Amino acid sequence: MESVRQLRLHVSLAEASDGVDPLVERARSGDLVAFEQLAERSMPEAYRLAAAIVGPDDARDVTQDSLLAAWRELPNLRQAARFDSWLRSIVMNRARNALRSRKRHPTVALIETHPGGPIEEPMGATHQRLALESAFGEVPLEQREVLVLHYLLDLPLREVAATLRIPEGTAKSRLHAGLRVLRTGLGER
Repeated sequence: MESVRQLRLHVSLAEASDGVDPLVERARSGDLVAFEQLAERSMPEAYRLAAAIVGPDDARDVTQDSLLAAWRELPNLRQAARFDSWLRSIVMNRARNALRSRKRHPTVALIETHPGGPIEEPMGATHQRLALESAFGEVPLEQREVLVLHYLLDLPLREVAATLRIPEGTAKSRLHAGLRVLRTGLGER
C-alpha cells in the first residue's frame, strides 16, 4: 500500500517538474470539475484578452465561446504544459471570428467603469484616454493582437509568437508597426 502512495507522489512530482498541471491532465480525461477550476482560473485573462480585441460588448460572448471550444477540444491538446498558450490561441481565434462577423473594426472602450458609473478623471486624462481609444481602433488586427498580448497580458514576445503561431521576428515586426500606428494616431513622432 505504501509503495502505491509513493508511486503516486513520484508521478505527481514528476508532472509538476515537467510543468504539467494536474488539473489539465484531469480535465483532459473528462473531469468536468477540474475543467471548471481551470476555466475559473483562466477566465479573467481570457476576458481581458477578448475585451481588448473585440471590445467589452462582445467580450463575454467570445470568452464563453472560447471556453466551450476549449472543453470540446481539450482531449486533443497535445502538450498539457501549454494549456494557457493554447487557450489564448482559442480566444484570439474566436475574437477574430467575432470581428469578421461584425465586418467592422471594434470600438475598444479604454475608460474604466465601476458600479457607480465612470471613474471621475481630470479633463485632460479623459481626453488622453479617448485619443488612445481612437488611435488603438486604427491599429490593424494582427498588430493589435501582438500589442494586447505583449502589453496587456505582459507576455514575452516568444510567448506572443507561440500563442499566435507566428515566428518571433514576425511578432516583433507587428509590435513595432502597431506602436508606429499608435504614435501616428496620437500625433507623436
